[in-house]
Amino acid sequence: MSEQGRETRDAKQMLLSSGAAAVEVIVSLMQDSGLKPELRLKAAESILDRIGGKNGSLEGSGEGVGAVRFEGVLEEWSR
Repeated sequence: MSEQGRETRDAKQMLLSSGAAAVEVIVSLMQDSGLKPELRLKAAESILDRIGGKNGSLEGSGEGVGAVRFEGVLEEWSR
């Protein structure tokens, strides 16, 4: 294996091992009521994109994720 191939493999392994920590950061941003609604919404969208993909269908189930209901500040902002 070439040096570049080893570096690519090592980089992918490092990213894979950091996945759980990245998810925790995104979830904490989404839940932090002290942050701007736009940032919280972006974090929520990021989570939904990973769960169901950009098209909104759950992997393997053939079912849609469904509508997202906004409440509070986001409800006002989404109108």
